[in-house]
Amino acid sequence: MMVMSKKVWGVILGLSVLIILFSCSNAQAVTIKTPENTLRNELTEKSEKTVWTKEIEAGRLNSKLNDFINIADKNLVSPQLVQSLRNVNAPVYPQIKDFAGLDTSTMNSILLNTVKDFCNAFKDNSDELSKWFYNDYFFNYVFFQKDFTEVWEKPENPEQPVFDRFVICSAFEGDEVVQVPVRFYKGKEYIDLSLFLSYHGGYKINQIEIIRWGKLNGETEKQQ
Repeated sequence: MMVMSKKVWGVILGLSVLIILFSCSNAQAVTIKTPENTLRNELTEKSEKTVWTKEIEAGRLNSKLNDFINIADKNLVSPQLVQSLRNVNAPVYPQIKDFAGLDTSTMNSILLNTVKDFCNAFKDNSDELSKWFYNDYFFNYVFFQKDFTEVWEKPENPEQPVFDRFVICSAFEGDEVVQVPVRFYKGKEYIDLSLFLSYHGGYKINQIEIIRWGKLNGETEKQQ
């Protein structure tokens, strides 16, 4: 009886081992589904099925802007910089001490060109200055030439310029007459003039006034 029981138990134990081994060999992995895993699987599946196009200029997308326009990072345009530019005040122009400012931006272009043409001719020692004077005031041209030769010596050679350069200053506009200050330079010396012009089918000079002449160090030799 005891012998039979041991055999039966042996058979049962053997069958149990076989059943367990068989079950393990056919077992399938059990996945615990959660909302996160489900969403991740869906995204992975859609990504694998999606046909992606190639990147256009991938190098530019991975580089800084200044790598291509060759400027420093601090110079890149920013919203703050744009706003600051909008708030910039009107430009500040220099001025000649005790004479006039140098802002000619608001001058009439015809007036400015007339003054430039006259100043170039005067600087270059032209003998045709009278054509810039209004006929009714031609005697003022004669007086100016006389006064000028008394305070400034012209070169004997007519081809040699009287001055090196000139600067046109801000105009003072009246109802009928415009006053334009001009400074002429020769080496370390200068002479300040005021041109008075009026419009007669074009701007013509009525009178030229000699304001002063002196040296560039600011010490005026003579005044009128």
